[in-house]
Amino acid sequence: MFVLISFLLLVSSTSSHTIFKYTIEEKSPLGTIVTDFSQELRLNTSAFFRIYELLPFNENFFAVDNQTGQLKVRSRLDRDQMCSRQQCSCDSCEVILQLLVDIQGKSLSKLVQIKIKDLNDHSPNFPPQSIIPIIHIKENVPLGYRIVLPYANDPDEGSNSVQSYRLHGLNSDDFDIDFSSFDIPYLIVRSSLDRQRQSFYSLTLIASDHGDQSRSDSIQLDIRIVDSNDPIPTFLQTVYNVDIREDTVIGTTILNIEAISDKNEKIFYELLTESPFIIDRLTGQIQLSKALDYEREKSYRLTIKAYEQSIPTYANIFIRIIDVNDNPVSIRILVEGNTTLQHKESDKTVLFTPENTLVGTIIAHVILNDLDSFANGNPYLQLRTSEPPLPLIYKLIYQNNFQNLKLYSLILHQTLDRETKSIYDNIQFLAYDSGTPTLHTQLVISLNITDVNDCIPKLLTNSSIYQVNENNPIGYLIDRLRAYDCDLGDNARVGYRLLNQSNLLILNSQTGELSLNQSIDFEKLNRFHEKNRTTIDLDFLIELRDYGQPSLSNQTKITLRIHDMNDHSPEFDQHQSYNWTYSKEMLQPGIVLGRIIATDADSGLFGFLHYSIRSLNPCLILNITSLGYVYIPHEFPITTCSLSPSSTFEVTATDYDPINARSTTQTLIINLHSNSSPEEFLPKLLPLSLQRTTIDVHTKDHTAFIIDITTLNNRTYEPRISLNHNHLVPCWNISSSGELRLISRPSASSYFLSFDLVDDYTQNHLTYKLQIDICNSSILNSCQLFRSSNNKLVLIYAMSLALSITFLCIVIFSIIICLCCRKSQQHNDKLASMHHHSFLQYNDDYHNEKIDTASDQYKSASDSTIRDDDHDSACIVNGHSASSTTSSNDTWYNRKESTIEMQPTSVYQYDIKLAELLRKNPNPPCIYLSDLPPIPQSSSTDYGFSSLNLSKSSSTSTISNHQPEVLVERSTKMKSFISSHECVV
Repeated sequence: MFVLISFLLLVSSTSSHTIFKYTIEEKSPLGTIVTDFSQELRLNTSAFFRIYELLPFNENFFAVDNQTGQLKVRSRLDRDQMCSRQQCSCDSCEVILQLLVDIQGKSLSKLVQIKIKDLNDHSPNFPPQSIIPIIHIKENVPLGYRIVLPYANDPDEGSNSVQSYRLHGLNSDDFDIDFSSFDIPYLIVRSSLDRQRQSFYSLTLIASDHGDQSRSDSIQLDIRIVDSNDPIPTFLQTVYNVDIREDTVIGTTILNIEAISDKNEKIFYELLTESPFIIDRLTGQIQLSKALDYEREKSYRLTIKAYEQSIPTYANIFIRIIDVNDNPVSIRILVEGNTTLQHKESDKTVLFTPENTLVGTIIAHVILNDLDSFANGNPYLQLRTSEPPLPLIYKLIYQNNFQNLKLYSLILHQTLDRETKSIYDNIQFLAYDSGTPTLHTQLVISLNITDVNDCIPKLLTNSSIYQVNENNPIGYLIDRLRAYDCDLGDNARVGYRLLNQSNLLILNSQTGELSLNQSIDFEKLNRFHEKNRTTIDLDFLIELRDYGQPSLSNQTKITLRIHDMNDHSPEFDQHQSYNWTYSKEMLQPGIVLGRIIATDADSGLFGFLHYSIRSLNPCLILNITSLGYVYIPHEFPITTCSLSPSSTFEVTATDYDPINARSTTQTLIINLHSNSSPEEFLPKLLPLSLQRTTIDVHTKDHTAFIIDITTLNNRTYEPRISLNHNHLVPCWNISSSGELRLISRPSASSYFLSFDLVDDYTQNHLTYKLQIDICNSSILNSCQLFRSSNNKLVLIYAMSLALSITFLCIVIFSIIICLCCRKSQQHNDKLASMHHHSFLQYNDDYHNEKIDTASDQYKSASDSTIRDDDHDSACIVNGHSASSTTSSNDTWYNRKESTIEMQPTSVYQYDIKLAELLRKNPNPPCIYLSDLPPIPQSSSTDYGFSSLNLSKSSSTSTISNHQPEVLVERSTKMKSFISSHECVV
């Protein structure tokens, strides 16, 4: 139902044609303006006007100005000739035009009806064949006797044609004129005719029209009154009316004319009018001598003369041709708007319609015309196809019954898409007439959908990313771009244009060939030297534009993915020294001698390096990490062979190219000297397998350890380590390469540090935990005890299983041992108790003296020790000494060297663990310390670490001989804290 209603609305909207009607007088001057369509249609914009005459024989009477829309007279208008030629109806001569207006791409159709107004430009005219020389009338004819008179013709219309006849002359009142039927004037006798009174009348017959300026014509009418005995034939009827079919066979008798004679004399007949008929002179039979054509002549008026001897008489015959349905309907197609018409050689008509034609647009008109009469004409149209559905419907918008003319509009009612269906073939227009039998005409057309540039060109490619290796040859062809446009012709022809302003690419606008104009250097493109970037994407915009009107374009992004090639070899840092000098004592297992750095301009595996080192001296073996740290292997044995003063090594840096690796070799020279300085310090390499280690507090601001992060997941390319405790950042510092430093005073004696290890290339991740114990090398054996305690803890865990097994045996033997050694054990316990009592008494004396000296504004020696909660070390002070210059805020591991005034009291610092060892020995020997050895003066301080501060300072201070020696920490390096003259007990 919805579809039906939509269809009816569409039909009703397209069939509402308004007919513009105008009237113009015939014989108007050429160029006379009939109307102005711009004003008629109230157009405020420019338009294009065209007109078509619906009937082809109207000979273009009118023309329209294409720009202004003024309709003007083009050729001479003669209504009378148009009527005689059947170009219009003689009763109302009208010309039907179709007006087409194109307004901004839209088409408007109107019908224009122009009526040709008749002028009284013709006078009545008596044709020669109708003129009767002499009319003979017997004197004894009754009143009202009728005699056919000659008739006049006037091609004008209506009142401008013959409207009356009259007689003029002497005694013209004896007669009258009857002009009431068949347009034939009759002479009527009004008075008794007397030959003796008047035997001859010479009258004038005047035919007049009734126009504005009446026109008339006249002939001389001679009437002779004859004796009643004179032989004058008489027609049985003076007017004959005959209807004859136009398909009557030639030779057919259509009428028998008969006249009678008073004396039974032979009557002869004669046809005065030229026509397709003939009359038998003796019998009066009228026969068809030529073929009739209703379409050429629809009626005939014949004048027949009959005579016996010399006096004739006249009669008129009206022959009306009856139409026969012998003319099929003619079909003409008049295109409209952007639709074009073409006739093929195979009598096939093709309509070409653009695919962007809007639904509801009239694309053409179908004109049906039948030359037969209305009864046999009155054509109508049918539309058929063998390939439904059709995108067209038709609607009758005008008809003219006189000319059997009908005008149909072909209306588009479906959206056209050439890309979906380009042709609708075998469309049949069937035109039927209304005759019997019905005749029909068939016109087969094809509706071709012409292309409109409505398709946007698209790039045909499997991928918009093109893989290009660097160092390409100039002119390297990347691809031939192919674009697809579903249109045809120029609408489908595509041109290519590169929108980026680049000297790198060349794009052929016609063929679409995409080539490189330069050789690409990946390293120049990688401006920020991002090692992880092995490819760089360069984006370009390609414009695809067709050659249609208007042109359509499309932009497509393509990407050149530039791949790095291994075209650079590793390069060692030329600003770095490769001649390192160390003392022999520094060459300990695990010590890192320095770092060698090489770079590779490539990226990815081509730019990541790993190192190898080859020793040319078998007595000194070195190893190197993937980050370039040169170290002595942990398993390096104390060599028995003598080391030469200089050893040469070959360090090779190699990239990770799995196919064609590049490498570079650098010579490294290790120089040795025998003198060692206590300030010389080198970090140790700390493997990831180690979970606990000790750091000397005096290594603050120096790299204490280097964590070997290159062993992450067995192989790393770009490892990086970071401390994940934010609150420990002010105390500890670790570089991304693993160099660990203590940068401020520690607040605890042991730390648990957690590190994040990430390989920026492989994104492998590992969390590493390390326990670091703080020791003070200034205290004798402090750092060694930390190591031994660590080893002791390991041994305890290892021996726990063995102890548990032998526990039962120990219990049994312990009873026997206790019984045997009881007496000796009591003696030893007594001595140990005495020693312990003296040791505690010593501490009590110290604390008492501390209270006494506080009032003398001396600083307590306990202020110089570590905090009370730090149980790793303690301070044992001689009760007869105190320091007056040491600040209470200085700690025992961070005291600066200063010059003080010596007091008679000495302060000694001991490790609590050392004190415990002494306490367990009842009779400890006296321990004397030797003087500190002098610091060797090395000729070279280059240890491979440019960041290490290895400044030397004096190891001794000037102290008065008469004063006791007092411990003063002069540097962060470990110093002797007991005088060589003192005895440690």
